[in-house]
Order: sequence, then C-alpha cells, then structure tokens
Amino acid sequence: MSSRPGSGHCALFALLLLATSALATADTVRWAVVDGPPFHVDPPGGPARSVDALGDGVTDRLIARLASELPQWRHELLPMSRRQLWARIASGEALCYADAIVTPERLKMTYMSLATVGTPMVLAVRKGSLPPRKEGYRLAELLARSDLRGAFEAQRSYGLEIDGLVRDARAPVMPLPQGPQVLRMLEAGRMDYLVEYPKVLQYAQERMQPAPALDFHALRDIAEPAPAAVACTRTAWGLRAIRAIDGAIRRASARPDATAAHRRWLPPSRPCKSPPTTTPHRSGQSLTGPSLMA
Repeated sequence: MSSRPGSGHCALFALLLLATSALATADTVRWAVVDGPPFHVDPPGGPARSVDALGDGVTDRLIARLASELPQWRHELLPMSRRQLWARIASGEALCYADAIVTPERLKMTYMSLATVGTPMVLAVRKGSLPPRKEGYRLAELLARSDLRGAFEAQRSYGLEIDGLVRDARAPVMPLPQGPQVLRMLEAGRMDYLVEYPKVLQYAQERMQPAPALDFHALRDIAEPAPAAVACTRTAWGLRAIRAIDGAIRRASARPDATAAHRRWLPPSRPCKSPPTTTPHRSGQSLTGPSLMA
C-alpha cells in the first residue's frame, strides 16, 4: 500500500526539527527559575527572560556568574514551580537547577555539583505562641506535639536531617506560597510553625506592611546545614553540562567577591564563614570542587 503524497516530506521535516532541537540543546544550559526572594528577585517588569536581566538575588547572581564563566554555552531561563521542576527532570527534560539540596532520590535523576555552603534554618511561630529558649527548640519535640501543626512544602528538601524527621512524624506536606503570603498564613493561624532560612524571613518581613507578629527560634537538633548544588538532568546532555558547570564553580569560587551576594541577605547576627577549599560531592564522575557562595 502506497503512502499518502507528502507524508515522506512531513516525516523528514519532523526529523530535521528534532535534530535542530537536539543541536540547540547540546550547547544550551536551560536554567529552571523556581525559588522566590531573596534567591530570585524579579527585575522591574516581571521575571527575567535572559541572564543579563537577572535580579540581585542569591541564585540570580550565581547563575549570572556561572554564565559569565561559560560563554561558549547559551543560557535560557525557564520560570516554573517546584512541582513542575522535579516532574520535568524526572521525565528526562534538559534542565539545570542552581539551588538543589542533595538527596538520594535527586541523585538518581540528576548530576550534581555543590555550589553554596549551608545556612542554618530557623523556626518561625506566631508571636508569644512559644516561650523563648536560649538553646532553641528541637524539631522532633515539636513534631511530636498534637497541639501544634507544622507545615512543610511539598517537593522541597529541607536537608536530610529535617526531611527524615518530617517523614518519620508523618507531618503535613503541602504546596505552600512563597514569601509574605505564607507568613500571613502563619500569623492567621493556618499553621503553628514553619521552618525557613533566616534570609527568606528577613527579606519578607522588611517588605511587609504591617510587619507580621512573629517570633523566631533556633533549631537545636540540626547538626549540619544542608549545602546546595547545581543539579542537571541525568542524561548525556546533563553530564556534559554539569562537567562544564563544575569547572565554572571552581573558577568563580576563587574570586575575592565570591561570597558577596550570599552575605548581603544574611541577618547581621549570622556572619558568613569562609567556605572550605574543597567540598566532596557527587556528580557524573564523582567530582569534587570548592564551595561557592555566589
């Protein structure tokens, strides 16, 4: 039976489109833009669509710095939710994410290169709901209390220690808004506590009018803050991209101003320590590289 006229041309055209797309992706780092301020700070006019238009957030500056170290690659920015990010990576789509906490599950579907040292997280509660403690609170203790409701964001890792505590306690995990909206939810009693980075809380509080009536407490049972990595989809493209990015992290971390963007968003009471010279981590070839606080 003969094929329809023109069907061969259509098939050939489709193959050419696929080949062109593959060639374009081969030399392109496709950056997923997921997190809110102060990791990504939108410039006037909305989310950045190019590296040159990125704001002054911690991850904005990290991506911009890595892009400057990789001029031979094109760089695209793709805004998406956290749920979309991990679903698209799991499907094999070519993506890199510059603020990934390392977990065994994520290492199964991405190659990773450590990029920033960890920052301790804190406990946020409604003002006066927990008495002050000089030594702070144990998260395990709060999770065991039936009179308190914590809320943890779905598809987010808080580091292996906190993830394990949340999983063992079967605590609620749900989609959560970012920034001011989630703090208003906490203030209104939609949950009793949140675990968050001090720089996120500081950024939101400074811009909310009126400021939310909240208290912040240290977490006692988290021994080591989780570092963040650049993660790229575990494909041949992702392996090539992470090798190039790993080299860019090494070069960028040697610059005197490597910690500037990170320090800008740290509260005054939490000084930034010098990063170690090398930090073991896992990528396609079990690479090691210096920590960089963009």
